[in-house]
Amino acid sequence: MKKDAATIKKLVALCAGCGKCHQICPAKIDVPKAMKIYAEYLAGDMQTLQKLNTMKSEGSPLDCIECGACSSGCPNGIDAKKQIRELAMMQSCQKLFSSEKDLQKEMKR
Repeated sequence: MKKDAATIKKLVALCAGCGKCHQICPAKIDVPKAMKIYAEYLAGDMQTLQKLNTMKSEGSPLDCIECGACSSGCPNGIDAKKQIRELAMMQSCQKLFSSEKDLQKEMKR
């Protein structure tokens, strides 16, 4: 079943920020922080995706191995893996476009 943005916002809002998902994440991703960034993005703040590159954790969404530990460890039953996967795709595209812009600037010199 495909979920719309409103449904996803509600799911993200269920995150209590307890950190259990972060504690068991083998990639050391700060999942509660990533979920907060995701919620800000869904609220319409496109600039918030820049925060993915400056997260104060050992891992970022790009490091996710999709093991599902975050989802299975969530006491509220949130499937965080799906949101982390989406954030990883956004982060990857953001890096791609940033490097492409840098390349275009260099080529104009």
